[in-house]
Amino acid sequence: MANRPPSTFRTLGHFDYPGMPAEAGLRRWTTKLIQRVRGKEENPFVARDKLRLASSDRLDRLVPPPACGPLLREMQETFADWIEEPEPSNWMQLVVLPPCDRNNLVQQWAEQQQFEVVAAPQRDRILTAGDASELPAVELPAVESAAAQGEHVLVIPRLEQWFLRHRRGLDLVRCLLDRLALLRRHCVVGCNSWAWGFLSRAVGADLALPHPVTFESFTTDRLQGWFGELAENGETEARTFRRSLDGKDIFATNEDGAPQSDYLATLAAQSFGIPWIAWHLWRSSLRLGPKPEDGGEEKFPDEQTLWVTEPEEFDLPASHRGSALLTLHALLLHDTLTAEQVHTVLPSIDESNLLTALINNGFVEQENDHFRCRAVAYPTIRRALNDAGFPMDRL
Repeated sequence: MANRPPSTFRTLGHFDYPGMPAEAGLRRWTTKLIQRVRGKEENPFVARDKLRLASSDRLDRLVPPPACGPLLREMQETFADWIEEPEPSNWMQLVVLPPCDRNNLVQQWAEQQQFEVVAAPQRDRILTAGDASELPAVELPAVESAAAQGEHVLVIPRLEQWFLRHRRGLDLVRCLLDRLALLRRHCVVGCNSWAWGFLSRAVGADLALPHPVTFESFTTDRLQGWFGELAENGETEARTFRRSLDGKDIFATNEDGAPQSDYLATLAAQSFGIPWIAWHLWRSSLRLGPKPEDGGEEKFPDEQTLWVTEPEEFDLPASHRGSALLTLHALLLHDTLTAEQVHTVLPSIDESNLLTALINNGFVEQENDHFRCRAVAYPTIRRALNDAGFPMDRL
């Protein structure tokens, strides 16, 4: 597939959520019905339980990170001209991104370009202050130096790390926004889409910052180009990716260049056009063929086949669904929280085992003492929050 020129980020509100192919939507519905009645898939080309899981190290070689594809160069393409302007009409730019961005895209871009990054303070310090005078200092490097203004781009990668959803948890982000309003220096602010919606309502962040931009949706064509590049490199070179459901090569195309399989179109819809969600779903679905000594039959003996299974399904704890959704919503707003911070922002929920249940059910992962939503579970989480009437993010 020919390389397309880099896209540029678009203003918020123009994100094109990919639609589910009609045949895939019908198949998904009938498959769920059959699984509910029979407890298994209906005659797949290769049964999932016959395939082997790959280790994390093997997956890293098969599907190498980062999970952000071409977005680093697209972000640079978006801001290149603005960065060169000595007196831009707007000194600030705001990038709003969907959640579960484990690559920390904005910070990675800043480090790649050798820009100056302003780290957020520890969240615990936000609430320990008795009043505004005791808040952590909002230090924006070289702001007071007229000679330094405009020399380098200043980057605040994650605005969501500057607040807690609490009556005393918004003072610091207000102080930050006040300082930014006085800044005469190129500055890029990144923010989670769920946090941006909340901050716009709670502190009027949309009045203090410019209209945000975000990346172009990853539709079938974009996924085909990106995943095709990954499939041609490293350990996956000369391998064929086949869908376990029907045995089709997911990258094979017709004469007009259209994919023969609807897998990538389905994945684009399932991931809401978000590249790292698609990457994690794809990575988690990869399987190795059965070993001959285990009695497995090699379907394509003349090729090295990697099998792509259907995404796993997730079920919320049935007896605590409301509390689970409140917890997941809080995690999306803040990106990560400790158990104590979850209790701080959700004081009405006193279920000590709820986070453990969400981990066991595949919705949440833990890193040290912090909890966050898993990327592979985000499609299920988003649908459940929407169905329950929660305020949604906007791209």
